[in-house]
Amino acid sequence: MNAIILAAGLGSRLKDITQKTHKALLKVFDEPNIERTIKFLKEINVDEICVVTGYKAEDFLYLESKFGVKLLFNKNFATQNNLSSFCVALEFFGDSFIIDADVVMLKNILKQEKNSTLYTTIRNSPKKEWILKTKNGFANKIEIASKKEPSLLGISYFSKDDALKIKEKISTLKQEFFNDRKLYYDNVIASMYDKIQIKQRIINNSLVCEIDDLDDIKELEEKMARKI
Repeated sequence: MNAIILAAGLGSRLKDITQKTHKALLKVFDEPNIERTIKFLKEINVDEICVVTGYKAEDFLYLESKFGVKLLFNKNFATQNNLSSFCVALEFFGDSFIIDADVVMLKNILKQEKNSTLYTTIRNSPKKEWILKTKNGFANKIEIASKKEPSLLGISYFSKDDALKIKEKISTLKQEFFNDRKLYYDNVIASMYDKIQIKQRIINNSLVCEIDDLDDIKELEEKMARKI
């Protein structure tokens, strides 16, 4: 089992904050968030970890010597969507966690998975989210809406067999897909619910957060304050 952490994005919605610091390196309890994620992975015996960088890639170099992770660089981070970052690590994809670097875990909610699994949470925010629908315990549909229902968290796990099917699908995509900044690697997965069986794991929202914009920073600070 390995892990791929996607940390190439510009984080432009965080404005001045990410001019100085990549959002994956923002501190949570006085520790860069990506370091916490790496430690959580190692706690569940996931030691092979790839970090895909792009924006401010040089700021991640220390992770190689400190944690023994493998750094990969996406040269198209500023012009293409995050599927291009995912593809940089495709050779490692299989029996893999995929984690967006802007996901904050206030405690380790990861566990060894046997089946392909999407981590979700129920948010109180009025923002539109990727709401996951299930049938007989497996993902079967995505709805983008503002609802208090399980929505994608940015953490997933895929078995070797399902990863092969996903890679085959990616190989058929045209360049236009990668160039569309409104699309994500998640769109590929969502188009394959009839071909792969993906379970859902719902995480208590008080334990997690995502850092997309300034409202998320405020929410994170409030959650951290309750943990102190």
